[in-house]
This record gives sequence, C-alpha cells and structure tokens, in this order.
Amino acid sequence: MTEHSLWRFSRALHRAINERQPADVEALIDEDVDWSIYGPIDLYPFFGSRRGKAAVMDVIRQIADNFRVHRFDRESIMLGVDSASSMMRYSLTALDSNKPISLRIAHFAQFRAGRLTNLRVLVDTFDLVEQTVGYPIHLPRIAV
Repeated sequence: MTEHSLWRFSRALHRAINERQPADVEALIDEDVDWSIYGPIDLYPFFGSRRGKAAVMDVIRQIADNFRVHRFDRESIMLGVDSASSMMRYSLTALDSNKPISLRIAHFAQFRAGRLTNLRVLVDTFDLVEQTVGYPIHLPRIAV
C-alpha cells in the first residue's frame, strides 16, 4: 500500500512554513492548482482565492513570513483515493508579535497523480479575529 498524497503534502507544507524549505511542497502542487482559504482577507491578505502554482507558492511564503506552526491535531479525517478532508486544530505563533494563536480549520483537498489540484480551507474566523484584535467581540442579540 502506498502513502496517501495528503500525508506527503502535509509534511512538505509544514517544512515550507517552519523551515522555509519550499522545494518539497512546490513539487507536490499542480501547475493549475485552484486554492482558496476562506477567512478575513482584510486582516490576512494571503487568505482568498488563487490559481496556479506561482500564486500558491507566494501564499505559502506569506504564511511562513507571518507564522510558525507549533502543533496541529487532526480531529477527524476522511480519505478518498484522490481526495482528503479533515477538521484540524493548529497552535501557531504570530512572528510579528510573538502572540500565540489557536486556530481551527476544515480543509478539502483533491489530488491527481500525487499533486494537489484543488484546496479549500474554511477558517473559524470569529475566534481568529478575536485573538488577532486581542479582545472578545460582542455581537448584537439578534446575531446570537
């Protein structure tokens, strides 16, 4: 049995972010990759949609310039032949402030011939924004 593409991609992505070694992850990304991270673009300009390997590698470099990943835990995972999805919790440090951030995401990935062709990441944005601004956000009663 061969290793699932998600495991190779995951290890390479974390090396690219923490150790600034992008070559391994670059080799695992399709030239025409479709990549989206749904979250507050005003706070994190590397969120949003990108198309193509060069644009995705730029996003990965921006993440590496802003964060260090300390730990990630997979809460649940589903693997298909050429797809994967999971709920994850990350422990990060913002490099500019040395501030710890706990982040929960869901991701949905598709692969072809071992290369990432499509990635969708949903970020628990409310919690992330509260941690970023440093205080709780109180919503009007109608939103609760």
